[in-house]
Amino acid sequence: MIEELYVRGVGGIRSAELSFSGDFIVITGESGAGKSSLVRAFEFVSGRRAQTAAIHAGFDEASVEAVWDVDVDGERLITKRSISRLGKGKCLIHGEPATVAQLLEKSEPLIEIQSQFAQLNLLDSSRQLALVDSCGGPELTGTRERLADLFPRMLSAEKEILEIKKRRRMLEAEMEDAPQRVRVIKSLSLSQGCEAEWDAELESAEKQIEEAAKYGEILERMSGGEGGEGLADRISSLLRDLYAISPEPSRARWTELGEGALSNLQELFASARSELGMAPRDELEARLDRIEAKVGALRKVKRETGIRSADELLAYVGHVEQTMKWLALSRTELEEKQAAASQMRAEAGALARRLRTLREGAAADFEAKVNGHLADLAMDGSRFSAEIVRHDKVRVSGAESAVFALAWNGAAAGPVSKVASGGELSRILIAIQASLAEADKRGSGQLPGALVFDEVEAGLGGRTALLAGEKLKELSRGCRVILITHEAAIAAMASQHFVVRRTGDETEVFETSGEERAREIARMLAGSESAEAMDHARALLRRGCPPGD
Repeated sequence: MIEELYVRGVGGIRSAELSFSGDFIVITGESGAGKSSLVRAFEFVSGRRAQTAAIHAGFDEASVEAVWDVDVDGERLITKRSISRLGKGKCLIHGEPATVAQLLEKSEPLIEIQSQFAQLNLLDSSRQLALVDSCGGPELTGTRERLADLFPRMLSAEKEILEIKKRRRMLEAEMEDAPQRVRVIKSLSLSQGCEAEWDAELESAEKQIEEAAKYGEILERMSGGEGGEGLADRISSLLRDLYAISPEPSRARWTELGEGALSNLQELFASARSELGMAPRDELEARLDRIEAKVGALRKVKRETGIRSADELLAYVGHVEQTMKWLALSRTELEEKQAAASQMRAEAGALARRLRTLREGAAADFEAKVNGHLADLAMDGSRFSAEIVRHDKVRVSGAESAVFALAWNGAAAGPVSKVASGGELSRILIAIQASLAEADKRGSGQLPGALVFDEVEAGLGGRTALLAGEKLKELSRGCRVILITHEAAIAAMASQHFVVRRTGDETEVFETSGEERAREIARMLAGSESAEAMDHARALLRRGCPPGD
């Protein structure tokens, strides 16, 4: 709970120091004195919304520091927050920089602030189910937490299943003709860089056929072909004719030269035939056909797949094989995930059904508690109900919501927010907090360390105000209750009393006791310190304060 509060530059307060020692603490003062500035200070230091408009006119910065009875390494927890007119703020938790979100998270279990105009916040539909749960005990809390843990995992699993199915549909469409294409591509025995090699082989084969044709033509002209006269035969015949007509002195020399030339020519032809020996043309043409067929098949596959190169085709084969492998494996994975998700959904359904049963029991218990406290607050003819409304769809919080309603004297019930008057809302709010205090004794953890009420008793008077005060005092046995009030009968019940007083444009906050406190109670009763008002105030204090105060 909060033990000390240091306020600087908030609203009309230049500086104030409050040290809390009582369980039931009241803060009083005339209207406009600046009690709301203290409410802003409580909100500010607990991480609620801050506005630069709340900064004192004479200050460039507002700051609030709180000391809590929570131990941090053997010391009390200290939180501090400041904001400047430029909108820049700073938060500290035990001297260490923190964010506003961290300050709020740290403060939530320590303090709760209920203002006169925030009564419906507690009665809002988003809060009502949690209030019912507060009376459900450990089993309800555990069931709710298990569902809250399971539900997002179930949704995540189902989302993953949908993504796998979507991917499978997309890849199955993509792979419709892919296996057949892969078989064709594999039949080509592609390898890295093979396309350039095949083009070179094709060019070489075409050149070899062209050279073989020329070689055959030369050989035919040299040999004369089948039964024909070749070039060597004609030269030999010509040389014989030359020898026959050669003059006697030259015949021997010409014959020697001619036979030598013929021998060289024959040797040339023999050497050419040996060194230019080529495969038969039909064999070369068959090789060319094989290469052309291979290159043609490659080009066709490239057109059909829209792939530009053999290397990319090899990558495509790898992609298809990996995809087909994933499709095969994902079928088993999908079945396993569907089975797991189905089991989680069944478990979530079972938890939701159990949670509903527990909530319906808790709602009845909550109703009984609230109605009991309302009877103590002079609302005997009313009937408060916490109806559990069932929903078809299971959510992370269950499959139901809670609706708080109020009926008078057996009439039809209506939503509390529409049926109850301001004073009735005040009493319902107190009754709910008192019910939470009862549940908190069983360890529900619903009550914070301190509850701050800003004129929650507004609209009450006389006996009902007195009864509300008794309830608040009873509530203070479970947590520190700090009440800002205009009701003298309630103020007299407090174990500690602070007064907010405004002089000019300055607001002063101080603790009061004894005769000075009696004068404040008298002011609240009659607006003066008349003898009658003072006697009444003293009587209220004697009746409302514990012995020794």
